Amino acid sequence: MPLLRKKTLLAAKIEATSGTLETFTNAEAAFNVFDLEIQPTITFTPRQGNGSFSQMPAIAETYGATCTFKTELYGDGAGGVPGWASTFLPACGYVNTTGTFAPVSDDAGSNVKTISLAAYTDGVRKQMRACAGTWKLVAESGKLAAIEWTFTGVWAGFDDEAMLTPTYPTALPLRVANATFTLDSASPCFQTLEIDAGNEVMLRPCATNSDASGLAGAIITGRQVVGTIDPETVLVATKDWWGDWLISDEKAFSFALENATDKITFAMPKWQATNMQHGDREGVLIDTITYQANRSAAAGDDELTITFAAP
Repeated sequence: MPLLRKKTLLAAKIEATSGTLETFTNAEAAFNVFDLEIQPTITFTPRQGNGSFSQMPAIAETYGATCTFKTELYGDGAGGVPGWASTFLPACGYVNTTGTFAPVSDDAGSNVKTISLAAYTDGVRKQMRACAGTWKLVAESGKLAAIEWTFTGVWAGFDDEAMLTPTYPTALPLRVANATFTLDSASPCFQTLEIDAGNEVMLRPCATNSDASGLAGAIITGRQVVGTIDPETVLVATKDWWGDWLISDEKAFSFALENATDKITFAMPKWQATNMQHGDREGVLIDTITYQANRSAAAGDDELTITFAAP
């Protein structure tokens, strides 16, 4: 019997001991995810045979893996933190303080976490452990806002396993419409906004790890929050975005989406344009802007916050 690709779900759980694969139950699969893929990233060492062109058996090197998927942007239906945020953001270096997530510059421990991941597809399961990741928000006018996730970790096997039966979230996703957007007190019209967490994730080699993977797990070693936005061009007398770009001016940024029950706000106290180009949107002149989010206080770890609240 063939296995059906659409019968796929994701299970994810914060690791109680960083690097140790978790056991999954229905509760850990309560996510609405799209385009899920878990793939091993395992290189084999070729071995040239003697006396001919024939090869000897190749040997596997380190057992890495990558997981990619998308989630819609939605709350918990009551102004609180939804399950996707409380699970995935800590493994991307973001820590929750009373509903507001901010990045920290730490290894996995009491604040930053690693997670175990599993993709279940119609009776088979692929697993990863010790995962850390990064994300990108894509918000296009009139469409559903989505976050694209990429997690790096250690391959933990492929086996037969019955599908989990979670209770999926029912909170409706947020459309990119009636948005609250301010950039240096202006509210320009734009079509597409992207925010990229920009985490640098590496796998730590470890020759003594007991699972023979050759890896201890993933760790975040750096971060540069960047993005793009495409507002309509205005007169210089209205707003001199181009002049501000050349003098490295920093601006306050806030972007919020909400419905009747939830509001999610992305804020950057020190937004800075790093490249400006003119573009065209069906005959309308636009500014194609690349930007970065800078530290605000001297201590840093405050360039971006994500807040979940009631509207």
